[in-house]
Amino acid sequence: MAGPLRKLQISTDAEGSTPITVLFNPSEYSVEDANKWEDQDRNTQRPELQYTGGDRKKLTMELFFDSYEAGEDVRVHTRKIASLLEVDSNLNRPPVCTIEWGETSSQAPNDADFPFVGVLESLKQQFVLFKSDGTPVRAKLSVSFKQFRLPEDELKRNPRRSSFPAKTYTVVRGDTLSGIAARLWKRPEQWRRIADRNQIANPRRLTPGQVLTVPAIED
Repeated sequence: MAGPLRKLQISTDAEGSTPITVLFNPSEYSVEDANKWEDQDRNTQRPELQYTGGDRKKLTMELFFDSYEAGEDVRVHTRKIASLLEVDSNLNRPPVCTIEWGETSSQAPNDADFPFVGVLESLKQQFVLFKSDGTPVRAKLSVSFKQFRLPEDELKRNPRRSSFPAKTYTVVRGDTLSGIAARLWKRPEQWRRIADRNQIANPRRLTPGQVLTVPAIED
């Protein structure tokens, strides 16, 4: 048996704020997630990829507002959404939003899309119906929220990494170990770490095209 209709609701961490309840639930939404990878050695045709952490999720949807029958300006409702982009004087930043829809927080599975905690990243307002005096009475809002995580949650998602992660380096003519350490770490005195890792007995004898393993070090 179907339960009562639950409308999507947006609450914020701004002091004294009132939750925003949409007039109509969205017909669809999308959630985007990704990881971040960076090329490590651009001197090679196929540079090694270094994982640098998980990116933040994005929630995108279209909200519909219609005040035609009430005869009021639809911006009375859309301004509430637009205000989520404004800097709160007490927070010194725009508010963090919690978007809830469907199951309550305690009932929702761990991988549920809602509640979604994030900040309003972008907003596009399209007014599509007007009264004879030009007052807009119908609007479509395209909104995109970017996930917000507390520092402790961010650390769980992206455990602290070395300031200079391990990578490979292809030797070019004129390279020295101290020069490589200076280029990659800004620490030429650390050249012995590269020599030890690659079992190089004579640091003056490097061969162009030689691939070195550069160990990770902390900043």
